[in-house]
Order: sequence, then structure tokens, then C-alpha cells
Amino acid sequence: MMARGDQTNLFEDARVCFAPMAGYSDAPARLLCFEFGADFAYTEMVSAEGLVRRGEKTICLLERMDGEGPVGVQLFGADAGVLAEAAAIVTGTSPAFIDLNFGCPVKKVIRRNGGAAIMRDLGLMGRICRAVVRSTDLPVTAKIRSGWSPAEENFMEAGRVIQDAGVAAVAIHPRFRTQGFSGVANWEHIARLRAGLSIPVIANGDVQDATDYLAMVQTTGCRIVMIGRGAYGRPWIFKEIKDALDGRISGRVGIGSRIDVLERHLRMEVEWKGERLGTVEMRKHYGWYLKGMPGIKRYRRELTSAGSLEELVRILVELREGFDGTWKKLA
Repeated sequence: MMARGDQTNLFEDARVCFAPMAGYSDAPARLLCFEFGADFAYTEMVSAEGLVRRGEKTICLLERMDGEGPVGVQLFGADAGVLAEAAAIVTGTSPAFIDLNFGCPVKKVIRRNGGAAIMRDLGLMGRICRAVVRSTDLPVTAKIRSGWSPAEENFMEAGRVIQDAGVAAVAIHPRFRTQGFSGVANWEHIARLRAGLSIPVIANGDVQDATDYLAMVQTTGCRIVMIGRGAYGRPWIFKEIKDALDGRISGRVGIGSRIDVLERHLRMEVEWKGERLGTVEMRKHYGWYLKGMPGIKRYRRELTSAGSLEELVRILVELREGFDGTWKKLA
């Protein structure tokens, strides 16, 4: 386990990280993002209650693949005592840090008073943060939204509550819970939060490429940017950003290279989860990797209906080798 000081430095030195996303930020996806330059990443959301009850599926979410960089475990729940107990369990698995989810807009989380629902109870937010900070020697971070609704905008107040509780860094997705992921992220909220706090603020929302990243940094003044949906089917976005920071322009990722990364992702999912579950889990990724390719509908149908790794690899080989003149121009 790293010493607390070494882990805290992570938030001083990092520039771009891979967001926590249920169903997407699993170990194979994280490893790919690390290989392309992500400085740190988060697990999928982990239920504090599930951990305390020792649920097998929940505990599996804590596992990491060989080769991953620093990974934080994101916990969600609404009971300070349960979250503290869960944080103690997580500490025993030696992650880089523990993150608290105060931003998830999904109804099944909200109904249990978790995620963004806690933005409506800053007293509870403070109790959770203090309890978790006391329960671990790891850095603790938190992720928030702008508030529940425009009428209940309170991200500044939430940020101060989090900072006063001893949390090491806070990430903000500047949309209201009532927006979900619709509309446009309000980067000005990020800038205001960064200016009002002394702890690092991690900027998140609507970064789709290196140009967006640079604009986000300039607009908000944040050093660290969190990439979520911008990495769907495009884990090389982290390399593009690192190249931009070094003053280089990344070359366009051709169709053949996209398929190569897709196949690697597929093989890692199967290695990690077994052939049956791994091939099923990959189905949601094909549309992202193949987006914009001409004449791709037939291949997408075949990929999502195939039932074995051997069959999937055969389809990808055919796809890679079957470029006509139009495809060659695009590759």
C-alpha cells in the first residue's frame, strides 16, 4: 500500500483521469485507458451496503487487473456508518483512494437516498465524509453535481462541506440531477468551485477530444480533467490529450487501428470475465468503437448476435480485411 503522502500527490501531478461509470469503467476498460495515458481511474460504483453484506458481485468490483495504474474505489450509499465500514473493507484491498458518490442521477440509487439525493441533505453529506475520512488512512475524494435542480443549486455549499470534512479532492459534473446527462455542462460552475476551494477540483463534463480538454482547463482553471463518455469506444482520447499537452497533434486513428483496439478490449473482457459473460458485456461497446464507419450495420448485428470469442474474432478479421476502396481512403 502506498503511503498517504504518495497518494495525495496523485491529485497534484495528474492531468487527466477515467471517470467512474457503472457498466463501463470495469478493469479491462480501465487498463486500456491506462495504456493510452490516463493518470488514474475509478472503479464502477460500488454499493457500501453490498460490501458490508459481503456480496460476491459487489466484492468483485474491487478487483484490478495486472498493469493498471492508480485506481480509486467509488462508494455509494446513504448511511454514514455503513459507508465508513465499507471504506475500512476497501482500505484492505489497497486502492489509491476512496471516492464518495454524491452525483449519480439514476432513479434506483436516488430512491435509496444515495447519489445526487445527498445534494439535498448537506448535513448528511458532511457526516458521511467525516465518518469515511476517520475510517481509513487513504485519501478520500467526492463527486458532486451542480445541485438537484436550478432552484436548488448548491455546489458551492457542498464543496465547502466536503473540504471542511477533510476530503482530499472533489470532482464536479456541472449538470443538475434533473438534467441527467442532457443539455450542456456548465463549465462556469466548475470555475467557481475551483476558485472557492483550497483542495483540488476535478473538472468533468462534455470533453470529447483534446480541443475540449484544453478549453476546459483554460475555462475552469482546473489541473485535472475527468473523461467519461468521451472515452466510450475511444480510449486513445487520453493519448490525444497527452500529446496536446506536449504540443503535439495526434494523427487520426484509422479504421484498422480502431478494430485492433476493439479486439484487444474484447479479449481482455473474456480473459477477465470468462467467455460467456465477457462476450455479452462487450455488446454495448461495439457501437461506440465502430461509430461512423460506412456500411457497418451488418457487422454490428453480427457482433451483437455472435456467441463465442472465436466467432467474434472471425467477424473482426473479416471487417479489418474487407475494406473496399472507400474504406481504404478512410483508414
